[in-house]
Amino acid sequence: MSSHRPASAGPAATGCGPQPPRYAWAVDVTTAGRVVWKTPLPTRNGGFSTVAQPLVAGPVAVLAQDGIVHGLDLSDGHPLWSWTGGQDVFGMWRWGALVAVLTDQVSSHSQLTGLDAATGQVRWSLRLPGRGLLGDQTATADGGLAMITTAGVLQVVNLADGRIRWRRTVGASPALTAAGQLVIFSVNGRLTGYDDRTGQPRWTSGGLPGQPTIQVAGSLVLVTSNAQGPGITTALTAVLPASGRIAWRFDTGEPLTVLSAGPAGLTVAAYVFNRRLYLLDLRTGRPRWQADTFVTEGTIPLVTGTDVLAVEGQPSTKLVDRNAADGRVRWQDTLAAS
Repeated sequence: MSSHRPASAGPAATGCGPQPPRYAWAVDVTTAGRVVWKTPLPTRNGGFSTVAQPLVAGPVAVLAQDGIVHGLDLSDGHPLWSWTGGQDVFGMWRWGALVAVLTDQVSSHSQLTGLDAATGQVRWSLRLPGRGLLGDQTATADGGLAMITTAGVLQVVNLADGRIRWRRTVGASPALTAAGQLVIFSVNGRLTGYDDRTGQPRWTSGGLPGQPTIQVAGSLVLVTSNAQGPGITTALTAVLPASGRIAWRFDTGEPLTVLSAGPAGLTVAAYVFNRRLYLLDLRTGRPRWQADTFVTEGTIPLVTGTDVLAVEGQPSTKLVDRNAADGRVRWQDTLAAS
């Protein structure tokens, strides 16, 4: 595995009136912080732009900027190819020598395209139905891509050839993930695991939040709530992906945000009524400790066997190292404002 990863960067235009020129670069940086190469990328002024996660496919770095997918030589950043298939790129997934690109996700012309990672040539394309897709997509372990259409259809596409393996009407909900050989979906308080090859249901669990967010961390499927109010289930619920059995629940009476997992446990934050950081035991769901602090939104704590490092505070922020055993602060360092 390479010790460095490419990234794309560029300032977005804000405010009213004429927009200033926009610039973007692909930059390869080592883990020691040394810039290996920096390659300018073309931009299109105005409009909405996402930055899809860059990929490495053998000797090629694949990046997207302003709806254009670029293949760069990973060794020196030299441009190898570019491909434009829509107004914006919402996601990219690698399978073997192919890169699947999702363009214009929420539109009547949403499309998934398989590109040869070495040349950028189109190997297959799949027009997605209706008004595109809900929420995020999730890759399966065997080269599939699971997605939910705006019509509430769950389907899995082969990344190798763009063929649809199966589709099933399940209801409109963005709560989707994958674990093992399963595609896992939640709607109306029920969580179901589907065989990723056939689409057959393997198990169903109930009593879960009606507006859920689901993710996999620490070998568990974790279900949280996007809503709050009288009678609404907000407990963080851990489900065993192999069987659908509920392993534990952790309930503070308010929605919780799952942050990250590591050897010492699972970090969870509260933002609505209280500002707290919890470290939970992954096996039992019981809190090892809790701290009265605001974990900066959009940041991911690092959990080791002995320490929890998190960015805390608002608006000023600090990098804080806490003892994983009791949550006490070992050290903290104020971060410069960006």
